[in-house]
Amino acid sequence: MRMLTWLAATLLLAVATPVLGASDSGKQSGANLPKFQKVDENGDSKLTYQEVKDQGVKKERFKEEDLNNDGKLTKYDYKYGLK
Repeated sequence: MRMLTWLAATLLLAVATPVLGASDSGKQSGANLPKFQKVDENGDSKLTYQEVKDQGVKKERFKEEDLNNDGKLTKYDYKYGLK
């Protein structure tokens, strides 16, 4: 009986973990975001909120990824934060 309980708990955890980790925080799926260079309209190698909002990125999400609060995201922020 203990083995069956342990097996059920393990299965539940394996199935629930991806669901629990998923949240609707305004984060666009990386598969849906275009390449950095395409979004960087002025070619300055930084993205402003104006440049990413058309990609469906919410203001709150942008602020979360703008760690130094300069109002811009770097290529690294875009690739590893938003994507």
